[in-house]
Amino acid sequence: MTVLTIQTVELCSAIGKCMSSPSSYASSMSSYQSGNPRAVAAHALRMLGEARARDVATHEKNLPAIEANKAVRARVEALMAEVGMPASYTERDTKSRARYPKTIRLDAGYLGDLRRHCRTDDSFDHATSTYERLKKEYDAYATRAEEEAKQADAKKAREAEALVEKRKADMELAAMLLRYQLPLESTWSDVLEALCEKDQRLDLAVAMQRTRGDWSEGPYRVKNALDRFQIETTEDKDIANDVLSCLEDFEDGRVFRDTSWSYGRLFAEAADQQLSTDVQKALQHAGDE
Repeated sequence: MTVLTIQTVELCSAIGKCMSSPSSYASSMSSYQSGNPRAVAAHALRMLGEARARDVATHEKNLPAIEANKAVRARVEALMAEVGMPASYTERDTKSRARYPKTIRLDAGYLGDLRRHCRTDDSFDHATSTYERLKKEYDAYATRAEEEAKQADAKKAREAEALVEKRKADMELAAMLLRYQLPLESTWSDVLEALCEKDQRLDLAVAMQRTRGDWSEGPYRVKNALDRFQIETTEDKDIANDVLSCLEDFEDGRVFRDTSWSYGRLFAEAADQQLSTDVQKALQHAGDE
């Protein structure tokens, strides 16, 4: 008869030591990485994968021992059955407070000993189901982390772009102040006001374009600009009359875009095109202040 001995079976317990929440791994990471959801997700998935690999390796190593223990249990159970040893017994339920306590069925002692000392299950099935559940949760966390990281990257890019644009605007403002010898503390609004004083047609064009952008309070800007407008030439008269006609039954600021002497035409046909360009640039930046 072949001699059978009980073999040691190691439990597959690596997955059971993994964090239930992937974010919990942040506490074991460096301060630089712990605040990065993408890095935390990658670390968590790596730890989960390594734990799974250890359980798979343990299970594969256990297979010969499991088969040997199955043979031991089969022989012991067969021997007990051969000699007539019952596989179970009954006794009164000592925990019952009933007047006539019921009896409960219990496994024979040797079956309990076999379960305790002759393992044929290394919990690999349980470890596998736990792994599959955690993998879904970790993957979902990684997906959310990736989306958050993309949003954070996009925000940084926007902030960097805004900083560059601000620096460019500051340089443009400095150049404008030097070109027109304006006070260094001047804002874009100050620059716009100063430049409009240099050309009444550009002054009128600015009022028209501003009203095109917001006519909620009516065309008061255009009316004020016309009050400042001096008729010096026939063309000045044509411009004033054309813009005045836009004020009749005024309803929509877009009329100043579409009229014959529109603000676009006034800008384009200005006598000083450098001044016209600078006025339009100042108008653009003044709206951001």
